Amino acid sequence: MLRDFISLLFPSSCIITQQPLAKGEKYISTHCAHQLPKFDLKATHEELHKKFYGIVTIKHAFAYYKFSKHNNVQKLLHQLKYNNCPEVGELAAQWYAYELAEAGYAKSFDLILPVPLHKTKQRKRGYNQCDSIAKGMSAVLEIPWHDKVLIKKKHTDSQTRKTRMQRFANAEEVYAIHHEPLIKGKRILLVDDVITTGATLSVCAHLLLQHGCQEVSIAALATPA
Repeated sequence: MLRDFISLLFPSSCIITQQPLAKGEKYISTHCAHQLPKFDLKATHEELHKKFYGIVTIKHAFAYYKFSKHNNVQKLLHQLKYNNCPEVGELAAQWYAYELAEAGYAKSFDLILPVPLHKTKQRKRGYNQCDSIAKGMSAVLEIPWHDKVLIKKKHTDSQTRKTRMQRFANAEEVYAIHHEPLIKGKRILLVDDVITTGATLSVCAHLLLQHGCQEVSIAALATPA
């Protein structure tokens, strides 16, 4: 009763529209959630696979939301990455995982790994947004996740102005594998918030395969449509 009364006086708001949430809604209104543009997870995402052709062998490549400049997906990602809202990533990842399961992929992976942040950047931000995505997917798919297997050993500046090849060359120097026995023979689902060039994911996937995992699939919360 008290909680309902407080919610009435101080309603939480949708992170996208800033409108009050209805009872039972969390972070994103039901209306906004249904309006976010999504990919069909049952269809082969050829454009996403093309980012890795000739670089590394990827089993499955998924993206959930269609990202474009100034759309609501960009607003969601901004809240997740820069506004101290890791719970948004966890919630969206749960929706994502339910749809992956419905598309027939629930038993396709053995371990979920998030793309890491360097410890300096993670300490400054307070969290790694990819951890929240891995955690949300893990809860629904009932697959373990681990945040200490894939490590970013070198801090790098923003990659947004670098070309694909510059990113790839740079990334090879900054990632490493710890706890190698945890990935031996495993089908890895590597998760990221956004896929742009795919260079970082390519290097991470290559390292995982080099260290003995059976296969690597990739799941991004969003990618440009």
